[in-house]
Amino acid sequence: MHPGTVGGKRSLALYARIGAPKVPHCKPMVQTIARKGSRLSSIVASATFGECDKVAVLTADKQQISADITLEPGVYAVYDKDDSLQYIGISRKVAVSIQTHIEALGPDMVSSVKVGEMPGAGKEELTEAWKAWIESAVEDTGSIPPGNAPGEKMWQQRRRRMAKPEIKLTPGKGLEDLTCSIDDLIDQVVKTNRVVAFVKGTRYEPACGFSYKVLTMLTEISGQDFEVVNVLDEVYNPGLREAIKEYSQWPTIPQVYVDGEFVGGADIIEEMHASGELLECIKQKQ
Repeated sequence: MHPGTVGGKRSLALYARIGAPKVPHCKPMVQTIARKGSRLSSIVASATFGECDKVAVLTADKQQISADITLEPGVYAVYDKDDSLQYIGISRKVAVSIQTHIEALGPDMVSSVKVGEMPGAGKEELTEAWKAWIESAVEDTGSIPPGNAPGEKMWQQRRRRMAKPEIKLTPGKGLEDLTCSIDDLIDQVVKTNRVVAFVKGTRYEPACGFSYKVLTMLTEISGQDFEVVNVLDEVYNPGLREAIKEYSQWPTIPQVYVDGEFVGGADIIEEMHASGELLECIKQKQ
């Protein structure tokens, strides 16, 4: 089959329908060098779709993007936790785009990637590489990746909305400045907000693996539509780390509350998420 065809027919219609995306580890190949005026210009081509190996998106501790994912321009293919191809995109900084995808869609949807690194490539070169990868993917799977389907917007690159701030229990002036107890403040927070997670760290910078897991699961279900309280913030939440354990009579953190009721810690939330019970719990409370 000709490399510029899909199913034996020219693929121009394919590109017209899906459109190019906006603008282990494969190294680039310099295809040719052309002189433009007095300047030399390298025309860079990525490795082919089939030549690239998949790499895990997150490090083993699930805390950060793998160092194997380049910050250079390139074309990339995203696979979910079941190893199904979900999306092929291009980026001037691949690792930044992958970070945006995982924050928007979660690690189950953005589990591993193939990356064709293209240092110095511009929009035209990136788009040509993307077309070639799309054709190869269609030849391999028989269909366009779901994220590249006409009308699909879930994978479109957007600048991340400004992070929703964590709830602060106090003005930061110390316990002596308060007119009520920390327990009263906890009670007010859990009863006036639909979903609240008390965690170690912040929404985008959790300070432990269990908090990371809980925040990831809640984000998959609710986006940013839940509140976060950092139990390690001794300036604005003094004494909260121990006070929340007394409040719930539960010995560990993180802790999740829905409509004023304690739902569970990390293990329980993970079990509920796996069974679908967490989604139903939150939907029923809406």
